[in-house]
Amino acid sequence: MSQHFLLSAAARTVSLKQILRMEEDEAWTLFCTIRWPETEGAPVCPHCGCPTCWSCPRPNGAPRFRCSACRRDFSPTSGTLFAFHKLEIRDYLAAVVIFCDEVKGKAALALSRDLDVQYKTAFVLAHKIREAMASEVKDLRLGGAGRHVEIDGCYVGGHVL
Repeated sequence: MSQHFLLSAAARTVSLKQILRMEEDEAWTLFCTIRWPETEGAPVCPHCGCPTCWSCPRPNGAPRFRCSACRRDFSPTSGTLFAFHKLEIRDYLAAVVIFCDEVKGKAALALSRDLDVQYKTAFVLAHKIREAMASEVKDLRLGGAGRHVEIDGCYVGGHVL
């Protein structure tokens, strides 16, 4: 299993200040670089995995790509928790940085104030980020040879003596 992006050296180079100073096209470039690190930000079709895609942006300037193999259109957010997004991508990147920099998590109310969005938007966004982080470790299990796990004095598994 590959290392989670948030634990990599590349994640430590992205700061909130840097993201908030970005223009929207710079934020899209950063998002693409994070999304497709193997190809250094070049798009890869989420439907068939073909790396040969060309750009066909929306009339409003939003990035869109077309796969040469399956001929389907996709955006950099297709297949991610940001699919069908309504906020700017810079706001989503800022939310991820804010959320992941907190030691004990980030309250939705505080996130809504930081991003200047409604509470319901921040609540849904926080849950999407939590779900994405949980999906990275869903198949990992705690334990060892004795299958005993101790967390702050609590025994899970085995017999209590």
